Amino acid sequence: MRGHQAIIKMRLAGYKPSKVWLLALQGAAPRAYCMDAENVIYNGGQAEVHIAGDEIPGTMDFRFLSGLTVLLQGCDKERLRSLYARLREFDPASVIVSGDGVFHTFTEGAK
Repeated sequence: MRGHQAIIKMRLAGYKPSKVWLLALQGAAPRAYCMDAENVIYNGGQAEVHIAGDEIPGTMDFRFLSGLTVLLQGCDKERLRSLYARLREFDPASVIVSGDGVFHTFTEGAK
């Protein structure tokens, strides 16, 4: 997982991003400076977290996303389902999931 450290630093400093892009990648997370999720915020972009294709959703610690709006994107429906289920355990304010043939929204407290 790449990008979470930048968000943790932001939150420890008393700030929180308005939304976080959580990208379920097929392969490895990019590490080139301008594409590395740890640097996106510093380069003027939106907060991003990249999850490599070989990472296991059930072992991920998403505490840093508690209370935030998360935009979860990916191509594999089963992987999106697994990540969504894990993410919900950490109380995000809302989640929008999109991918190949998938669109789902969740907002805490909405009926």
